[in-house]
Amino acid sequence: MILTLPDLVTPDELALIKQKIATVPFIEGKATAGELLKSVKNNQQIPWNHPVMKEITDLVMRALGRCDAFMSLAQPRRLAAMLVSRYEPGMAYGAHVDAPIMGEPNHVRSDVSFTLFLNEPDTYQGGELAFENGSGETAFKLPARSAICYPTGQLHRVRPVEHGERLAVVGWVQSLVREPAIRELLHDLSEARELLVGQEGAGRAVELLTKSYSNLLRRNAEP
Repeated sequence: MILTLPDLVTPDELALIKQKIATVPFIEGKATAGELLKSVKNNQQIPWNHPVMKEITDLVMRALGRCDAFMSLAQPRRLAAMLVSRYEPGMAYGAHVDAPIMGEPNHVRSDVSFTLFLNEPDTYQGGELAFENGSGETAFKLPARSAICYPTGQLHRVRPVEHGERLAVVGWVQSLVREPAIRELLHDLSEARELLVGQEGAGRAVELLTKSYSNLLRRNAEP
């Protein structure tokens, strides 16, 4: 399930992220790509282990933690990795699947990916985040401060940037629930419960939904 997260960070948080980014040199994205991805990855990045990423990571994780939609869908257990990516004219990232295991020295399974957009969409041309589906592609280019999360195993690409600069924070988390389909079921049950509470208040239907949600999570969680 692909989920957009409008206004994930505040304007002040966005300004702080950009202020931190401005102090750090970028490296070639190929430096952290596996052999198979070096031929399709053409961008620049601040790697996850750079000291400034600690501050950016803490800020973004706080924002994700207060986002009910992300917490419901991702069921996050721990962060796998986070970096800042930059695309200038002519840069792109071809179709790929993100690495299943990330982080040094403690290897972490990556289950849910997210991209936080840092520039307004009208400041650059191209650069859409595109996901393959059965009939082609679904592309996203969100406003600054908004984010999108998706299963890490989904084939996707960043289309070529034709003009301007595309800046984003990209991260991966390990979920308490390994299977994407189960995470989506849990998210749907949680959303249905909240809608029902809003319409009818607590009652037998809410109790049964809560029971089903809790038992499904208990059956599939990997604490």
